[in-house]
Amino acid sequence: MLIGSGAIADRFSEFELQTKYLLYVGDINHSSICDSKVIRAEEVSLVKALQTHPKCRFIYFSSCSIVDEEAQKTEYVQHKIRMEEFIRASAENFLIVRLPQLLAISDTKSSLVNTLVDAIINERRFDLWKNAQRNLIDIDDVHAVVTLILTKNLLKNSTVDVASTCQTTVLQLVQEIERFFGTTAQYTLVDRDSIQAPNVTSIQPILDELCINFSDTYIQTGLRKYFSYLKNGPSLISIIVPTYNEEHGIEEFYRRTKNVLRKLSPRFEHEIIFVNDCSRDGTLSKLKLLSKSDHAVKVIDFSRNFGNQIGITAGIDACRGDIAIVIDDDLQDPPEIILNFIANWDKGYKVVYGVRPERQGVNPFFKVAAKLYYRVIGWLSETTIPNDTGDFRLIDRIVVETLKKIREENRYYRGLVAWVGFRQIGVIYERDKRYSGVSAFSLKKYINFAITGLTSFTERPLYFSSLFGLVITSISFVLALVLVIGKIIDPAVSVRGWTSLIVVFLFFGGIQLLSTGILGIYISKIYREIKGRPLYIVQETINIERSGHE
Repeated sequence: MLIGSGAIADRFSEFELQTKYLLYVGDINHSSICDSKVIRAEEVSLVKALQTHPKCRFIYFSSCSIVDEEAQKTEYVQHKIRMEEFIRASAENFLIVRLPQLLAISDTKSSLVNTLVDAIINERRFDLWKNAQRNLIDIDDVHAVVTLILTKNLLKNSTVDVASTCQTTVLQLVQEIERFFGTTAQYTLVDRDSIQAPNVTSIQPILDELCINFSDTYIQTGLRKYFSYLKNGPSLISIIVPTYNEEHGIEEFYRRTKNVLRKLSPRFEHEIIFVNDCSRDGTLSKLKLLSKSDHAVKVIDFSRNFGNQIGITAGIDACRGDIAIVIDDDLQDPPEIILNFIANWDKGYKVVYGVRPERQGVNPFFKVAAKLYYRVIGWLSETTIPNDTGDFRLIDRIVVETLKKIREENRYYRGLVAWVGFRQIGVIYERDKRYSGVSAFSLKKYINFAITGLTSFTERPLYFSSLFGLVITSISFVLALVLVIGKIIDPAVSVRGWTSLIVVFLFFGGIQLLSTGILGIYISKIYREIKGRPLYIVQETINIERSGHE
């Protein structure tokens, strides 16, 4: 559960729908607050949250400014102190996370960095405390640290400063912003100082484990990450959604996905490309209504059912984004995880794939079969395909363009993305139950999908057939030689065991049929490829034309 708003709440939105933790961010997200009614309302809200959910691990986001003597006089810090004291006295299992200044997208009033950027690019004069020092940390690093603490159940009933190991003067920060935008700030130096020096000793092992390095380029990297849109315009995200018979869940998927995409504004604009695989229910009608109310919703409607993997292909062919994210619309893959994907893309990864070691609402037999399948294909294939992954992944534009060149009919996308290479990383998450309905993937489709994956990325079954035949032939030759020698030594010896002879014949006949069958599968794949038919046929598109795409 998650209570509150602002940049912190946005970044931790994946916790909204779980019940193990209650993250209290609150709605007071800037230190200039002095409205006693607003402050009182938030304190009442926190008390109610603790009383309503006494068994949850309670995570409260406080402020490192509590240790700043100058700031302790403000209503904001006094409010934070009262909230912390109440949590320590009332909560059974809590974690108080004190944060310094954040590198993040947020309202300009709620962050020192945003305030300075807004003033500098708009050429407004401001007072600058000459000797003031501040601590700065990227909100994505905060998310990584806190998530690891919760996942490993660390620092129970503790108050923790999640902050940088380095201090920065406000003058240095202004100079970094000037350098980034290539402009000159207009400010008046004021001979005042204020020092916030968080104690990061308790999280140092976590920072080391996560390889978070507060180097000299840390602030410049954060500015480039969160404010490049002011110089170059926003980047574009393409959400690719293959859909089939999801009329009962499509609107909820759109609502949750759209909510995530709003949190990425103004860094990113977006398009949501639904590829309707000739649904037989009301899916297309609902998509048409969504596309009328939101022109970011684009629809590709197939002339017949071409399958999920071809649906992904059509979406990749049509997308215009700097990054594309492939996701199913059954909400088993939470759209909120997209924020974690983008955090890794910001680090330079070209492919970020979801890893789901645990999945809810799945038959235990299927879980075992799926795990076994991934291990088998990993053993057989020359391409390293990550275990326990699906098609839910982020791919950079360079990967999109590479995939568009691959036109083979037998498509196994998670294998293709692994095959093209580039820098890749996995993000672990827990897969949810389907939001509604039942999966359109029958046992037959799963088997065909598995065979496609095996035959598309390995020829070893062909070699195994030959190798097995060679071994059996060698054994047969040795056995025949033994029988001949035995007959010469003792002519009275005769062939005995009619039953065993029939079993041997059946065994070798089965081996021959199996080998022929494996060979036939590969030949059928070749036959389909050489016909050169189009991968899909589009019956109708909606809003695709607005992008200039043919």
